[in-house]
Amino acid sequence: MQFLKKNEYGKYFVDRFGIPEEIIEKYTFWVRGKRVWAFSGEYIDIKDMEVLGIKALSLGRTPKPSTAFLRVIGKYAKKNVVNLDKEKALKFLKGENIKENFDVEQGYVIVKSNEDILGCGLYKGSLINQIPKKYRYEDTWL
Repeated sequence: MQFLKKNEYGKYFVDRFGIPEEIIEKYTFWVRGKRVWAFSGEYIDIKDMEVLGIKALSLGRTPKPSTAFLRVIGKYAKKNVVNLDKEKALKFLKGENIKENFDVEQGYVIVKSNEDILGCGLYKGSLINQIPKKYRYEDTWL
């Protein structure tokens, strides 16, 4: 399966999160199956390439941004950002949902604490954790 260049996916990050266009223009977006990859280098056509750049989106009914890519570009977001205090951020990093109203649109949001981007959340009247298990904080780390 080949990668298909589809830069219109960059518009999603501009529209949904208010990421400046000049930031998004640094990336090309490539689709392979149900995943969209963001790539900032020079493309080389390699026949059996498995991965290209960093996963930016998973495609479904609505595009779901990846925590990995949000951690790269999230600091530039101007909207649909939830800022958690230290206590709530720790709960969120452990995989918990935050039952609180936030002043953001329904749908996927960028979750941060101070200037640190924690990752992706889904806001539906409360904040539903979308951080992959491999990125979650565990008490055994201390």
